[in-house]
This record gives sequence, C-alpha cells and structure tokens, in this order.
Amino acid sequence: MKELHHRIGGDVPVEYHHVPTPEQSDELLKRLRPGSLVINATGLGKDAPGSPLTDAAVFPQNGLVWEFNYRGDLVFLKQARAQQQARNLLVEDGWIYFIHGWTRVVAEVFHVNIPVRGPKFDELSRIAAAVRS
Repeated sequence: MKELHHRIGGDVPVEYHHVPTPEQSDELLKRLRPGSLVINATGLGKDAPGSPLTDAAVFPQNGLVWEFNYRGDLVFLKQARAQQQARNLLVEDGWIYFIHGWTRVVAEVFHVNIPVRGPKFDELSRIAAAVRS
C-alpha cells in the first residue's frame, strides 16, 4: 500500500501501521482526532467471524464509521452502532456499497440500465435485503 501511494503521489498525509491484534487496533483508534474516518476493510465480520476491534474500543467523537462488509456477523458494525449516539457517529453499512457494485456488474453483463439511486434502486435493495444473511 505504501508503494502504491508513493507511485500515485498526492499531498494527503498517510500513516501505515501493522496491527495484528484487536487490542493494538483499539490503541490506534484512541489516537484518532474527532471527526476521523474509521473503516473495516479487513473481511473480519464477513470472511471470518469477529472484528478488528475489541468491545472496549472507543470510536472518535463525531467520527464516520464505514463497515465495508455486507454479510456475516458484522461485529464491527454492531460495535459502531452501539456507540453511535454517545459518540455522535455517522455509521455506514457496507450493504449499499455491495448493492451498488452488484448492480453495476449486472448492468454491464446484461447491457441493461440499472439506476444507482432513486426508487428503482431502493426497490432492488429491498428485494435483495429480504434474503440477506
């Protein structure tokens, strides 16, 4: 990731941390400033049970929390929602991200126009959610 960022350039500061345990992730989370973005892009909660954080983790005040996963036990999403009011978090579920990607592939393969927002998109999402695991 560091090499990729170096190649594309840019002036946004990026820090890289290897955090093999949830406790280490919790410690990094404590250092984030209010309003920070926290994303679970690990697959934990979808491909394997659990979360990259412990239940003792504290999300940044006024933060944005995005769970990329759309199925599985979604522990990270549940942890964020448990703190949503107290920490004033904006919590995004990976479901809409999944539906958007899925509809783009279907539209491309079958050469059909599928809207990316609005009533028809909402209906597709509702239908898919009915079988969500």
